[in-house]
This record gives sequence, structure tokens and C-alpha cells, in this order.
Amino acid sequence: MKRCVKFGAIAGFALGTLIFIGYIITSWWVCTTLLDCPGHWLPYLLIFAIGTTITTILGATTAFILRGLYEFTRVDG
Repeated sequence: MKRCVKFGAIAGFALGTLIFIGYIITSWWVCTTLLDCPGHWLPYLLIFAIGTTITTILGATTAFILRGLYEFTRVDG
């Protein structure tokens, strides 16, 4: 069970990293055309950290639940 949860956490971290790097790049691109944008990179880093943490937790939780359901419904003994 622990191996499955670790895999889910790693998958969630990887997915969160991809999603929020895309978010940061898109935000930066949009902000290059606007006059009023954050003057510092800290808001982007904060959103990245929060989002990656949430997706890591969601990945581990999903893997835990799915593994538990698999064990519960297993028919091969």
C-alpha cells in the first residue's frame, strides 16, 4: 500500500509541476502586455507551491483510495 501511495504522490507532484509551470508561463506572457502586473516573482512562486502541494496530496489520496478499493473488491483471494 505504501508503494502505491508514494507513486500517487510522485504522479501528483509531476502533474502539479507541469500544470503550474504552464500557469506561470501563461501569466508571465499575459503580464508582458499589461501595464499593471506584480513587480516581483513571489506571487507566482506562492501559487506554484500551493498548487503543487495540493496536487501531490490529491495524488497520494487518490492512489490510497483506489488501492483500498482494489483490495476490497479483489476476487482472486
